[in-house]
Amino acid sequence: MNIAIITGASSGLGREYVRAVAEKMPELDEIWLIARRQQRLIGLAHTLPGHRFRILPYDLTMASSFRKLRGLLARENPHVQLLINDAGAMHTGPVATMSLVNQEELITLHAVAPTRLVHLALPYMGRGSAIINVTSIGGFAPVQNMTVYSASKAYLISYTEGLHAELRSQGIHVMALAPGIMRTSQANAFGGITKYLPALNLPAVTRRSLNLVIRGQLIYTPGLLYKAYRLAARVTPDTLWSYVNRF
Repeated sequence: MNIAIITGASSGLGREYVRAVAEKMPELDEIWLIARRQQRLIGLAHTLPGHRFRILPYDLTMASSFRKLRGLLARENPHVQLLINDAGAMHTGPVATMSLVNQEELITLHAVAPTRLVHLALPYMGRGSAIINVTSIGGFAPVQNMTVYSASKAYLISYTEGLHAELRSQGIHVMALAPGIMRTSQANAFGGITKYLPALNLPAVTRRSLNLVIRGQLIYTPGLLYKAYRLAARVTPDTLWSYVNRF
C-alpha cells in the first residue's frame, strides 16, 4: 500500500497540501491525514471524492499520538511515499511574558514532532520517497517577540539540511519549505509591517514544492522578496538581525 502522511491537514497550508497531493499523486492508495480537529479532516475528505483517506485525529503534542501511529504503521506495513510535516503553531510576544505552555508547544510542534515522525516513517520509506518539512523564513535569523518560534524553525531548517545529506544515497528526497507570509489563521498572529508584505499563493506553493522535492531541491523559499530576505540573512550577522527583526 502506497501512502502519503500529511500533518496539520485540517487548515491552512496543510489543507492545501491535501488537495495538491490528491491532484498530483493519483497512484497513492491512501492519504493519511493528521490533525486534532477530526470533523475538519472528515469534511475535507468529502470534498475530494475518488481518493481514500485515513483520518487520524492525533494531537502531536502528546506522546500517545506517536505510539498510535507507530502501531498503525506496524499493522499496515505501508510504503510511505511522502511525508509532509506541516503541523505548527504561532505564538508571539516576549519570552518573559509568553506562557511556558505556549513556548513548549512551539518547540514540540516545530522540532520534536517532525523529528519523531521522520524516525517513525523512515523504516517504511525507500528510493523515490520524499519528506517535506514546513519551516519558515523566520528560521533564517533571530526575530524579536518571536524568539521561540524563530529558534524552533531554525532547528527544523538545520535538521532538514542534515537529513537531506544523510538520505541522499538512499534515494530519499528531503526538502525544507520556508515560506513567508501566507493568509492563514496562523498569519493573523503576525503584526507590524508583516501586514504590508505580499501573501503567497498556497495552491501554487504546494504544487511547486511537490515538483521541487523530487528534483532534489534542499530549501524552497517562494517569492522574490522572501528569497532576498533569505540571502540577506545568510550574509548578515545574527546579532544584527536580532535587533532589526521585530514583530
